[in-house]
Amino acid sequence: MATYVRIRYFTPTKMIENQIFELKEEHIIFLDNHLLVVNKPAGLLVQPDKEGSPNLEDAARTWLKLKFNKPGNVFATACHRLDRPVSGLIILARTSKALTRMNALFQQRLVKKIYLAVVEGRAEQEKNLRHWLKKNEAMNITRTYTYPRGDAKQADLTYHLWQEIQGRSLLLVRLFTGRHHQIRAQLSFSGLPILGDAKYGRRQENEAFICLNSLACEFLHPVSGEMLRLIGRFPDHGCWKNFSSPDARALESVFSLSPPM
Repeated sequence: MATYVRIRYFTPTKMIENQIFELKEEHIIFLDNHLLVVNKPAGLLVQPDKEGSPNLEDAARTWLKLKFNKPGNVFATACHRLDRPVSGLIILARTSKALTRMNALFQQRLVKKIYLAVVEGRAEQEKNLRHWLKKNEAMNITRTYTYPRGDAKQADLTYHLWQEIQGRSLLLVRLFTGRHHQIRAQLSFSGLPILGDAKYGRRQENEAFICLNSLACEFLHPVSGEMLRLIGRFPDHGCWKNFSSPDARALESVFSLSPPM
């Protein structure tokens, strides 16, 4: 069982769509000299785009500049990504040393991540999924195959059913690879499309929001070496309202899962 060195809980905010985003204390779940871990609202980009849309990196730099009264440029770079319509934890490096070391942890698959997903359909209690995924750059969509094909990349995840209500299932998803749209593509291909995800099979009410949330992560701090397990509070809006938060035992069980053989 992992040692809970530092845990902070946060209250998720509602989605951001085409408006100025201001990072606030309520979004921050971990902060030290090397890392900033933030709860990203659904609809907010992680990095700047060509259109100058609101994004988390710019908001983080502004927040840090004001908080610490920094006169010059501020370093804050995301160590990984979340799709725009997905909410949840994002790790940002505050130093180049932390960024280099966090990138290495992600490349070596030493960062454990757990997602929440509300899907349409009745899921099995627990299931390993292995597919081969290929990104279509022109359409920004991922194709899913059940066998190795060309330059398609192997994708592995395991899901655990936490709750089922009226034909919809709340899943805890443990990622073992980090492919483009991996959870969205694999679950949809398996007959369990994420609620609200029009790109992978279901019409949604608002394109900025799908029922996928990056709930928790666990990794060794890139500088101190201490184990960090950061867990967010269960989302309390939209499609999440009918479900309850998974308990500590369920989270521990999913964190302990091994990759599919």
